[in-house]
Amino acid sequence: MKKILVLLLLSIGSFSAKAQVFTGMSEVDKSKKEGVYTFVNTQEKYARASWKAYLSKFGKVVEGKNGTYASSDIQIASVSDKPLTVVSKVSEENKKVKLFISIATGADEYIQTGHAKLSEASTWIEDFIKIVDLEEGVRVEENKLAELIAAQAKNSKQAERLIRELDSNARQINNLEERLKEAKIDKEKILTNQLQNKLDQKTKEGEIAAQKLAVEAAKQKIK
Repeated sequence: MKKILVLLLLSIGSFSAKAQVFTGMSEVDKSKKEGVYTFVNTQEKYARASWKAYLSKFGKVVEGKNGTYASSDIQIASVSDKPLTVVSKVSEENKKVKLFISIATGADEYIQTGHAKLSEASTWIEDFIKIVDLEEGVRVEENKLAELIAAQAKNSKQAERLIRELDSNARQINNLEERLKEAKIDKEKILTNQLQNKLDQKTKEGEIAAQKLAVEAAKQKIK
């Protein structure tokens, strides 16, 4: 069990270490934004929920349509000692879940290539990615547990079915044994009747022979 846990943590750490944050532009609420983006190793619905929860730790979050989130007073101490305006979007592109974040540090000033706080912002985003990886690891283990429980439930139903089949089989055997007993009794009766029939036949044969003699004797008297 410990070995499995260690391998799980190592695999999660390996993925996190390879996670990259890129700079670029993206459309958010029909408006082109400058910012940074990365890809998240989970389903879109989970990424949206996790990102909203993560942002909420730093300030008020307003959820928009199609996976967009806006915050005008986010406090990220590692990035700035002043409130930041953050506009973000979680979407799926080419079967990958993409997280785009536009962080405004001032009027028309966004964290992107060459910005002094790009490294700090990247670290802040990577911290989120680590959380998602850990949450995804939990979901994977929960899914395995659910599969095992489902398999166990299936085995339990099969065990109950086998018990019912055994009970049915036992009743069939009892019925057959009763019928066999009855058949043996019937056989004894048949054998007894057969023996009596043979005796009756011999008796009748003797009576017939005697009666034939009586008939002949009666005929002789007529002559």
